[in-house]
Amino acid sequence: MSWPQGPRRTASYDFHDVHGPVNAGNGQQYVADRDQTVYQADHGRLLSEVAALRQVLDGLRLTVEERQSAEGELRAVGDALDRDQPDRDGAARYLEAFTTRLRDAGVLASAGASVVGALSSIAHWLGPSAASVLALL
Repeated sequence: MSWPQGPRRTASYDFHDVHGPVNAGNGQQYVADRDQTVYQADHGRLLSEVAALRQVLDGLRLTVEERQSAEGELRAVGDALDRDQPDRDGAARYLEAFTTRLRDAGVLASAGASVVGALSSIAHWLGPSAASVLALL
């Protein structure tokens, strides 16, 4: 496989009887004469996950103080993500605080798969700075 110089991330390949260009990033890819589109997680999907967590939060049994703190932490996660350049470290800190609060209140386990899925999805996108969130799940 040879990689061209410069900003383009396209390579030529020769694997047995399959030949041609390969994109190594987002966008259209051609694999064995078929189109394949590859996307990174976008901010809109992540903000939808935060919104889903807000909805579930309304149904959880929390004290007034726990609920207010959890809502503030979740709002901070959304604010950190809703930027041109998301603040991954900030979002990870608030997501960890939110997850810890739910765990300490005893509602994380009963919150359901949608909460775990949303937390996991956001944490995976945030990367290593959110590894502690995944450990809490």
